[in-house]
Amino acid sequence: MLGSIADWPALYAQAFRALKPGGWIEHTEFTCETTWDDNSLPPENIYTWWTNFLLSAGDKIGRTFTPTKNGQHLAWLKEVGFTGAIHTKAYKVPLGTWPKDPKLKEIGMFNRASCEQGLEGFGIFLGTQVMGYSMEEMQVTFAKVREALANPTYHPYYPW
Repeated sequence: MLGSIADWPALYAQAFRALKPGGWIEHTEFTCETTWDDNSLPPENIYTWWTNFLLSAGDKIGRTFTPTKNGQHLAWLKEVGFTGAIHTKAYKVPLGTWPKDPKLKEIGMFNRASCEQGLEGFGIFLGTQVMGYSMEEMQVTFAKVREALANPTYHPYYPW
């Protein structure tokens, strides 16, 4: 749902109205902001560019790519009437096969594949229709993202 919801509080309010007393919802979402815990990425890197691209495009179309940043989704849930315990669990979801842990390596492999396959879906409309880039500029960007995703010396992850 990342980047597709215009009004998160309205969505949560709709869910709240559909529940019986004591009911609950489960929401799994992340932020598009990749990060890393080491110095594996140079200061100027395609991950930072891509994040800024998505954030800027989202601002222009009125859709956020960071609904969970700083617990914003939790505030919205409470704002529309959810009470009681709201449980959260944070994960570091790797992008690529760089982790040493076999399970995280596998997760990173699937996350990388998802990212690679979704680049055009996220980027073509936003890049050409919203941000004013040419199709050729977007294709070059996609190639740079794919190249970075394949680089095992980079250690990015999504805070989920």
